[in-house]
Amino acid sequence: MPPVTLPRDADGASDESINLPLFDISQETPELGRAIVKSAAKWGFLWIAGSPAPENGGDSRAYDLNEEIVDHIFDISRSFFKEAPASEKEECRIKNNRGFVGMHVENLDPKNHQRGDFKQAFNLADPDPTTGQWRQPIPTTFQRNDAALRDFHARCRSIATRILRLIALGLSIEDVDWLVRSHEKASQSSRFLYYPTLPPDSDYDPEGDIGAGAHSDYGSITLLFTRPDQPGLEILTPDGETWASVPVFPANYHSKTFPPILVNIGDLLSYWTNGLLRSTVHRVVLTAPTVHDGDSDLDRFSIAIFVQPADDTVLTPIPSSLIEERAVSFKGNIVGHGGGVADAEALSTLTAGQHLNARLRATYGSAYTEQQ
Repeated sequence: MPPVTLPRDADGASDESINLPLFDISQETPELGRAIVKSAAKWGFLWIAGSPAPENGGDSRAYDLNEEIVDHIFDISRSFFKEAPASEKEECRIKNNRGFVGMHVENLDPKNHQRGDFKQAFNLADPDPTTGQWRQPIPTTFQRNDAALRDFHARCRSIATRILRLIALGLSIEDVDWLVRSHEKASQSSRFLYYPTLPPDSDYDPEGDIGAGAHSDYGSITLLFTRPDQPGLEILTPDGETWASVPVFPANYHSKTFPPILVNIGDLLSYWTNGLLRSTVHRVVLTAPTVHDGDSDLDRFSIAIFVQPADDTVLTPIPSSLIEERAVSFKGNIVGHGGGVADAEALSTLTAGQHLNARLRATYGSAYTEQQ
C-alpha cells in the first residue's frame, strides 16, 4: 500500500456523489459477512442498519441503538461545544489522545494544509471495565449525562462486536471470535466532532483550508454517526483520482431523520489483512461561510467510534487463507495518509499500540504525549 498522492482537485467540495452498499446486521450469516468483506475490499466504507440480536435470549433493549438514544447523545455534544464555558473545556484539554481538541490544534493532512483543521473535538475513552471509572478527566457537561454516555458506549461495543464477527465470517476465519477476542479488552473511544458555522468575515479559504484534512483512520473499524442535512464527508474513490461526497442517507432509505451508521476500515485492519480490506482516505469539507438566519443551525456535528485491538496485540496476519494468498504481493512501505509510517517487514513485531502512537504523533505533534 504505497503512500497516497491526492488528486489535483483535493481542495474544495466535490461535484460527484456516491451511494455505498447498505447492510442490515440484525442477523449474522456467512453470506452477509462475505458481502461486507467485498464492500470493505472495494470501498473501505459501507452503511449498516439494524442492531445485533441479544445474546442468550437477553433483553433486546440493551442492544438496540435507536433514534432517541442517538439524538440524546448529539444533544450532549451540542451542549458541550456551544454552551460549556471555555474554562470547562480547558480543564480537559487533550492529553494522551483524550480530552478537548480546540480549533486548529489537529492537522490531519499537514502536507496539503498549512493551518490546522477547522473543527473542535472531544475524545472520550469508554470506562475501564475493571474499575468502572472513566479513563480521563470528564467535563461537567458529560458528568451530568454519565449514565447516557456509558450506555451509548456499551451499545456501540455490541455493534462493533457484531461487525467484527461478520468480517471474520467473510474472511473465512475458522474461529469466528478471533477478531473479537483481540478487541474485547481494548479501550474503545468516541470522538465528538464540531464544525462550527463560520461568519462571513472569516478568513477560511476553501481552496487552502479544510474541516478535516484528508486522512485514513488508525484502528480496525470506525462507526460514524451523522445528522440529517449536514453533509461534508468525502472519500477518495478506488481510482485514487476522484473525490466523491457521501450522502447522509442512502437512496430510498426508510427514514429521513435517523441516518444509518457509516462504517469504515482503518489502517490497522488493512495492514492486518495484507491490504485485502481497504483503508480509504477521506476528508470533511466545509461550505462557504454562512450566517445563521435565526431559524436554522448550520453547524456540523458527528460522532466517531474508534475500535482498536488491545495495545499489546502483535499485528501478524490474520489466520485466513484469503489473507495468506496476498502475503507475497503485500510488500514495501505501508503508510497511513497523514503521517505515521510502518514498514511491511516490521509487521511481525509491530503492536497495535505502537502503530497507534506513531499515527497520533504525526497528527498532533507536540500536543501528543504517549500514555505511560
